[in-house]
Amino acid sequence: MRYVVAVGVMLSFEGMASEIASLETISVFGQNPLFSEHNTTSIIGSIQTISTEELAQSNALSLSQHMKNRLNSVHINDVQNNPFQPDVQYRGFTASPLLGLPQGISLYLNGIRFNEPFGDTVNWDLIPFAALDSVALYSGSNPSFGQNTLGGALDMRVKNGFTFARNELDLQIASFGQRQATVQSGGNNGRWGYYVAINRLSEDGWRDFSSSDLKQVLGTLTYQGDIHHLELFAAANDNALTGNGAVPEGLQVAQGYDAIYTYPDKTENDHRMFALSTESALGNGFTMQANSYYRRNNIDTTNGDDSDYEECEFNNVVTLCEEEDDEVERVEFVGYAPEVSFSDISDLDADDIDGTLNQSATENKSYGLALQLMHSKKTQHAEHEWVIGGGIDQADIDFISDTEFGILHNSTPEDDRSVSPTGFFDSESQVRLGVKTYEHYLYSGYSVRFDERWLLSVSGRYNDSKISMHDRIDVGEGSLNGEHHFNRFNPALGVKYSVSPTWDISLSYSESSRMPSPAELSCADEDDPCKLPNGFVADPPLNKVVAKTIEASVDYHTDANTLTATLYRTKSVDDIIFQQAGVTQSEGYFINVDKTNRQGAELSFLHQRENFSFGANYSYLDATFESEFVTFSPNNPLGGGRQVEAGDTIPGQPQHQVKIHTDWALNEALSIGAEWLFSSSSYYRGDEANENKKISSYAIANVYAKYQVSESVQLSARIDNAFDRQYHTFGTYGEPDEVLEDVYPEIDEAFFVGPGSPRRVTANVQVQF
Repeated sequence: MRYVVAVGVMLSFEGMASEIASLETISVFGQNPLFSEHNTTSIIGSIQTISTEELAQSNALSLSQHMKNRLNSVHINDVQNNPFQPDVQYRGFTASPLLGLPQGISLYLNGIRFNEPFGDTVNWDLIPFAALDSVALYSGSNPSFGQNTLGGALDMRVKNGFTFARNELDLQIASFGQRQATVQSGGNNGRWGYYVAINRLSEDGWRDFSSSDLKQVLGTLTYQGDIHHLELFAAANDNALTGNGAVPEGLQVAQGYDAIYTYPDKTENDHRMFALSTESALGNGFTMQANSYYRRNNIDTTNGDDSDYEECEFNNVVTLCEEEDDEVERVEFVGYAPEVSFSDISDLDADDIDGTLNQSATENKSYGLALQLMHSKKTQHAEHEWVIGGGIDQADIDFISDTEFGILHNSTPEDDRSVSPTGFFDSESQVRLGVKTYEHYLYSGYSVRFDERWLLSVSGRYNDSKISMHDRIDVGEGSLNGEHHFNRFNPALGVKYSVSPTWDISLSYSESSRMPSPAELSCADEDDPCKLPNGFVADPPLNKVVAKTIEASVDYHTDANTLTATLYRTKSVDDIIFQQAGVTQSEGYFINVDKTNRQGAELSFLHQRENFSFGANYSYLDATFESEFVTFSPNNPLGGGRQVEAGDTIPGQPQHQVKIHTDWALNEALSIGAEWLFSSSSYYRGDEANENKKISSYAIANVYAKYQVSESVQLSARIDNAFDRQYHTFGTYGEPDEVLEDVYPEIDEAFFVGPGSPRRVTANVQVQF
């Protein structure tokens, strides 16, 4: 089945997937992927696809894990150390659940934009892995996929009653207390089809105090007529995730690989989404498509940390103070008069208040509509196709945050370094923010295929965006109130030439942009840094980011072999990065960096036989800053205020990656497979000047097997990190002595790391009925 992606047609080559021997034509329009049997404008560029069979064969814990194992140029930073909260990197661009990272990858689930409207973040735990029917990762700054597509776009399709017509029960157990049960049911009568998936997963997590609990429900109702197609889609999630972040290197030595620094660091997602997609054949080659949606996600976070507040005395009364720029500022408590001191309202010793609980609640509501008209025509010498369309997307966001004073339990090595609440809150840290975002867009594209060898595609999209921010605490100067307006036309052009039935050459150029998110606009003042995700200040505006990508590829394909070589370069203007500017890793502000560059090469090979396949991917990435600036980085081992020069490498990005996999069906019942991954070293976040040591390179191996007991029963097993390697995927800087000085005074180096998961064993039974 061919899918039409609602995201404004762009240039596009019929790229080869690194995962399959042949890639079906996929087309794009508007902002939302819709179902379609029409063979419309071909995508030109690198496309990596994952089919239903591949998703099932991998037995991976999540989509992001499978992408890390198989897709070229994809890398994961384990910032939170929760398997459902990964920092996914692709060609040097990011899709992360964390505020404070410059997002650059667009995600779509059944046509609905899946980046959160507040910070363009991506909550990977909301993606129902078992319900996915196919996944496509598109490269480049494709304007077809709307704003934020600086480095790529991920389009995910879920099953329906025509692609999944059976009943299935999956039961899974795994290391670290994981238990999972998934029920799927689908069917059709030729016209109408239904599909329902229910998933429940719980685990303790491999690190201390790092549990997860996922509840997911998804369903589709589909009508397929001779002229009209319709699909109603609904999904719901209720998830609780604990990921306690980076840990000092010395603490791992003292307490073990699974040690944590402070806790809790908990995120709760309460998510609902609905969409209606329609398609009608109008005759004479015309097709009309439409998509409407509503999406709501309530995100609650609680982050336990050390404290910037200290005991002090004003007018012979003991209270709490915050020291800033060598000035001591008295704390005002929520619900009390400004002159009230801590000793007036609590029997606790102010000197014991050495922790904080940063809490936030974000309600994202987004909705929109896209319409598109397509026309296809064949002449004697060519095939023509054009598309025109537009859409509206809006979002209403309510954001609140508070800092609660707490007691950090860190008196002895046996203490767990948790933070207990006291019930008292800092008045100055309160944020109450209302945001409305509006986006209107128009697009058009034309493609022509002629001489059976040439494909030419040209397209463009105009985006007009507005952000209205309302501070519900302060008014006037110094408040968060603001109106921001961004617009831009982004073009794309591509050409493909088939040298022979087995050789293709393609070249493309594309531009895309993204407006600063409301979270970034509210946190861009170097003189008043905020604490993510719970503190924002009135700021100077940020500029929109513009990315321009040129890409060339050569593709060789036969029935058994596929070989693809790609060169690319993406230049970004006014890239947005987060400057750490405080004691904690989440305190800082956003800035524009004049120029950044991400260029590289990819090589993919796949050999397939009836019962055997072998694949290998290699990627090289040179991600650099191309303009000078000073990074504040107060916890850098060499001191703050480091000078970044043009040509310095962007942290967190390995230059080299190698991925090898093989699958072998030994007989009709038993199949086995293995994966091997290598990632080279990378710089710590905060070392934008490239002056300190790197995170070491690493290699891990995974193995898996399936056994078909009967026609309806299948057993499978998987071992991730089979040799139980200890490795780090991420690094940053901090002040460990703020928490550990009394119990581990020797741990004083600033290096914090995100460790990768140790050996994980999974067993699964699948029953069809």
